[in-house]
Parts: sequence; structure tokens; C-alpha cells
Amino acid sequence: MPVYDYTCSCGTRFELMVPSWSSPAPACPDCGAETRRRPPSPAVHGRAAPPPSMSSAPQSWEGLNSGDRDTITHWRRTVEARQEFESRHPEHHEHRDAIAAHEGRFERKPLTYKELASRAATSKDATQAAAEASRARRTGDTPAT
Repeated sequence: MPVYDYTCSCGTRFELMVPSWSSPAPACPDCGAETRRRPPSPAVHGRAAPPPSMSSAPQSWEGLNSGDRDTITHWRRTVEARQEFESRHPEHHEHRDAIAAHEGRFERKPLTYKELASRAATSKDATQAAAEASRARRTGDTPAT
């Protein structure tokens, strides 16, 4: 005999073994009112946590285990899962800026194009602005954004 889920208008929920799908719904065990069959609860497979955030992805060649194929494949799939998750749940979308440099001095804190443009606004020279950002990283100054 299959087990079916039932609910009542009083808020009671219960399971009951009945002979078949066509069997009449039983009375509520709490108030005696008529009940109705609920859709079965979905089975729980895996975890309920969202995929890791994009900020946790490696940002350098060294972070990808020097280009290890399995590591790259793992992170590609992880990033694709996160993108799909964010498309279904826009409230979890992570703002990301385009990265201009991510190696050397910029390994821990990548240089974004937004920062590069703000540094180059006065001199109009991106190379000089990148060098200035590198010096700021070396001395620990807060980069301009």
C-alpha cells in the first residue's frame, strides 16, 4: 500500500497508507473535517547551498594549479553553475568589474578597468596609471576606485 500526504484546512498535515490512489480521502485526525491529498514532497538530493561565488574562483595562473586541466575543468563548471544560478535568482547576482591585470602585484587585488580609468583620468596615460596602481599595491596604499 502506498503512503500519501494529506492536508486539512485547519493546518494539519499527515501521511497515511491507503489501498490505492482512487481511495477516498480520510477525515482529519484533529478536527474530523474533509482532507485533500497533497503533492508528494520532492526528494532531497545533494545540498541546498548555492554554488560558490565568483569571487572565490582563482584569479591567476598559479590559482589554477599552473594550468592543470582538471582544475580548469572544475572551475569552468563551477563558474557555469554559478552563472546559471544567478540567472534564475537575480537577487544573488554578484557585481563584477572587468579585470585589467591580475598577476604579479595584482594577484591578491586585481586591477580593474574602472580603477585604471580613474587613475588615468588626469594623465591620460594607461601605462603610467598601471605603474601608479602597482606602486600603491607595493606600499599598501588604498587604490583609487
